[in-house]
Amino acid sequence: MAQVTIGGRSYDVEVRGDAVIVDGHEFPVSVREEVGHTLVNAGGVPYRVQLPPAAERASGMTVQVDYRPVTIEYSGRLGSTAAARTHRPGVPASASTAAANVRGAVRAAIAGRILAVRVKVGESVARGDVLLLLEAMKMENEVKATSDGTVKEILVTEGARVSEGETLVIIE
Repeated sequence: MAQVTIGGRSYDVEVRGDAVIVDGHEFPVSVREEVGHTLVNAGGVPYRVQLPPAAERASGMTVQVDYRPVTIEYSGRLGSTAAARTHRPGVPASASTAAANVRGAVRAAIAGRILAVRVKVGESVARGDVLLLLEAMKMENEVKATSDGTVKEILVTEGARVSEGETLVIIE
């Protein structure tokens, strides 16, 4: 068991095989290494995580979660990827520091649930094209492309809950 502090809030965290227990709540977790980052699916929500080099991983390290820097402090036993697995369950977007400027990032204007993903990676889009449908406060909101380009990455899946400011799609 480890004590993990994110954004000034502390959590009791335990890693058990393919699940992480955060303050007594269990989240199934899968981790897939990609080129340049790790894709972590926690409780059905995908996160793009960039960890510092192994030699620099320690309490107080900063990781990139969906292109936003998050500082993680911990005490107790915590595996090398456990920090990435425990960074967000139950933590609002405001717990992380200011969003990094990523060209082509399309972010959620409001917290909600993804109803539909209308594009695919590699697809060309024009400014104003509908990328996703986001349900918030029982209303369907269209998330539109902010520029012309090609969909480089889709960081959410249908049914995923997202926070305000969370990166949803990257257009290049």
